[in-house]
Amino acid sequence: MIRLNGEPINVALFPDNTSQVWKLPDISYTWADISWEFSSESEFIHLAQLKTLLDSHSVKSYLTIKYLPYGRQDKEVSNTSTFALRTFATLLNSLHFSHVTIIDPHSIIATDLIKNSEAKYPIEDVMKIAYLLKIDLFCYPDKGAYLKYTGFPNIQNEIYDYPCITCNKVRNQSTGEILSNELIGDVKNKNVLIVDDICDGGMTFIKTAELLYAAGAKEVNLFVSHGIFSKGLKVLKQANIKRIFTQDGEALEYNGVIFNKNL
Repeated sequence: MIRLNGEPINVALFPDNTSQVWKLPDISYTWADISWEFSSESEFIHLAQLKTLLDSHSVKSYLTIKYLPYGRQDKEVSNTSTFALRTFATLLNSLHFSHVTIIDPHSIIATDLIKNSEAKYPIEDVMKIAYLLKIDLFCYPDKGAYLKYTGFPNIQNEIYDYPCITCNKVRNQSTGEILSNELIGDVKNKNVLIVDDICDGGMTFIKTAELLYAAGAKEVNLFVSHGIFSKGLKVLKQANIKRIFTQDGEALEYNGVIFNKNL
């Protein structure tokens, strides 16, 4: 969904399966906030049309991307993989936004590629959860998450300033299969919050929870900035992950429908 100054934009659909963004209620302002909560690729053309329309009225545009599409596709191009993030960044840069805010991008490659961009993290939400649940330790489930959130080796750039441990996870990049996983740190009798950017199917967090409990953790909870939850929450709950949170609040599931409850 795309919102302009907090309100959903109007998209007209035509019989030939094309669409048009138009009939904005008011374009008398000099700047506009656009927020994009990605749900499908077709939204990009809506974003481009909206930007063109605002440009025609000399309105500056500031874009916030809640979940960056293609953020995980940041590898070298070959015939078996694609650097789709670079392609997406090229298209987005062609719109010439004055500023782009990306909520917890998968890696700094995104802000390197997307012009006038900065990363923003849900720090207040995470710290509130840590306080409410009386969390002893954060657990970063792989080296990438650990380096990103601790700012290692430049600790002054730490995003989540909290006692932490990590896992040494090895994944088959072509299949996504987790080949090995090793816990680094002491969690005995600790209340742990796993922290990461994206939960898709959830296998990383299931395996991490298993490691944590096997090492003596008292309780395991989960925070991810972006909850895709393609296999639902049940698989995570079956791993004894007590509570699951995203930037939108606590993730709950009822009759197969996932929704968020504000903290």
